[in-house]
Amino acid sequence: MASELVFLVFAKTTLSDSQWRDLPREIITILEDAMGAERNEGPSSRFLEEGRVLELSFTTSSPPMTLKECAVFCHTSAMELLEKTHQVEVVMQPGKLYSLHKKPGLAVFDMDSTLIQQEVIDELARAVGLYDQVAAITEAAMRGEAPYTDFEASLRARVALLKGVRTSIWAELKAGTITFTPGARELVRVLKRLGWKTAVLSGGFTPLANWVKETLRLDYAYANYLVSDPDLNILTGELVPEAPIIHAEHKRQMLLQLAADNNIPAEQTIAVGDGSNDLLMMGVAGLGIAFHAKPKVQLAAPTRLNSSSLLDVLHVLGFTKDEVNDILEEAPQP
Repeated sequence: MASELVFLVFAKTTLSDSQWRDLPREIITILEDAMGAERNEGPSSRFLEEGRVLELSFTTSSPPMTLKECAVFCHTSAMELLEKTHQVEVVMQPGKLYSLHKKPGLAVFDMDSTLIQQEVIDELARAVGLYDQVAAITEAAMRGEAPYTDFEASLRARVALLKGVRTSIWAELKAGTITFTPGARELVRVLKRLGWKTAVLSGGFTPLANWVKETLRLDYAYANYLVSDPDLNILTGELVPEAPIIHAEHKRQMLLQLAADNNIPAEQTIAVGDGSNDLLMMGVAGLGIAFHAKPKVQLAAPTRLNSSSLLDVLHVLGFTKDEVNDILEEAPQP
């Protein structure tokens, strides 16, 4: 049974013409050696972005590979050596999945360190001089390390430290602290123009998640609710009791629910995040992308991307730079 495989090669530095010529042969040789895959056709290649992002596709006589199997292959020692030698990053997908990306679907994003560059709970902690204590818990939780593998427990421990933070902090963060990740605005503009539904599913907090939703014109926002004292205008260090905790399983459930609500097959969903709290939604999505994620998350995620701009997600979906630029010219500014 023939199956198509697609490799996207992202250059981290300027590559010579000979390197670009050699890379397809080297990648296919590694695949043939590792999988016993024999080529039926190809390879065919084109630049999605001239001199920086190469699309390589070919068909093999081997059974179709799953996205998970593609991820395992990309982490083999031979592929890691190729990436190190040529200073590239390789994203591999089954051809059938890659072709689905041209259809509008559902894109869900983590917020902290994904759509925005900060960890909001850390910024709240700065306001009461507890940054080091809260940041240490945040980092351990993002890496999935004990005793903070239980997201809810780590969240409650950090929130308790925020008792006394003035609620005016939200306006201060929006005005001078929170910055969007490069390419986030443009990525959402293109997806919306193409007819995608978009959402932020955050383990952070609703005042910022709703602001991100409104600023980027996302369709949905889900995050955690903090209790505040309306008389003192301070946070109480508690979570709203009846509100759901946006942990890993809840993110997974929300992705599936939003897809079902919009009659979108799971195969036509993408999930982008950076922490262990995002792995379940990445795993259930048609395509999960760990963007500048922690090392353990990159190893466990279906795909990973460490480029300088979130806009490169569109290359992972198969769009060329020219196509993206044309869409941006047509898409309204948020």
